[in-house]
Amino acid sequence: MKHEKSLDIIIICLAALFLAGCSKKENAVDSSMEAIAAKDYDTAVAIAGQAIEGGGGKLARRAKGIAHLARGEYEMAAQSFTDALACSNGLVDKTDIDVSYYLAVAQYKMGKIEDALGTCDAIIGIRPGDDGAYFLRGKIELALGNKEEAIASFDKTVELSPTDYDRYVGIYEELHARGYEDEASSYLEKAMSAGNKLSDYNKGVLEYYLLSYTDARNDLENAKKKGNSENLTLYLGKTYEALGDSSYAMSLYDEYLRQDPSAGRIYEQLATCKVKMEDYEGALETIDSGLSLGNGEGEAGLMFDRIVAYEMLYDFENAKKSMDEYLKLYPDDEVAKRENIFLSSR
Repeated sequence: MKHEKSLDIIIICLAALFLAGCSKKENAVDSSMEAIAAKDYDTAVAIAGQAIEGGGGKLARRAKGIAHLARGEYEMAAQSFTDALACSNGLVDKTDIDVSYYLAVAQYKMGKIEDALGTCDAIIGIRPGDDGAYFLRGKIELALGNKEEAIASFDKTVELSPTDYDRYVGIYEELHARGYEDEASSYLEKAMSAGNKLSDYNKGVLEYYLLSYTDARNDLENAKKKGNSENLTLYLGKTYEALGDSSYAMSLYDEYLRQDPSAGRIYEQLATCKVKMEDYEGALETIDSGLSLGNGEGEAGLMFDRIVAYEMLYDFENAKKSMDEYLKLYPDDEVAKRENIFLSSR
């Protein structure tokens, strides 16, 4: 009996150690996700990596992948998500679907378009009511040049989520970027048909894209009275720019950055605005501040504006250096390739 009691004590102690270990791993994953939420991606990668070395499984690899994705490290992100899926026991759960979604995004970003389409189709096959998967599928089909298939996916997206007005804007942006203006505008018009169901913010954003800038300004200003956000500031500022008041737009961007100095997309828009205003030195200062965040938000725009600013300052040495850095990250940018030909002649 004494031996059995001692064995029970040992088992209880081992169980306690195991639970403590699980708790520690779970805490590490939580800490990594908290760092991601705070846009501290370097810390997130480090913590997730330590969790993996300590025996952490699917969730630790998922966290590491998300942090890599946010930093624009798409190959490392894809590998982390693939490793996470390899931790599954053969039964697909919600986490597997979530990880697959991130994997499709990483594959798309790294130029493996067919792989991304296959991953997206797999998600839809398991979860046919996922509007986000259909939206991503539409983007992928556009990248493959399949307009009709893309529109079918976008139509399914809004059918599944008819009141997600940000989704209509996202579809507009994707089609607009590919030159399908009529098809793009049709989605804005569908969203506007919701009438008084639209919030001031949603209505203002839709009006901005429909070029109704005065109405957009009024509705976005009303929305701001109820609370500000990064997106609201972006659209309100861009609306003032479109109305010819870039100085006030920049004051809005500056004001928001004082509240949230980690808003990468605000730095991007402010830098673009300064370039247009021919304040190239000021643009470079803003670009350096934005890139120093290291969070991936607005990075491409900031890096491209840095090239333009150096060119306009006739600093072709730094412009070429900045172009080399840009093309390493975004080798498929046709505009940058053409600009690089010009720089090569300087």
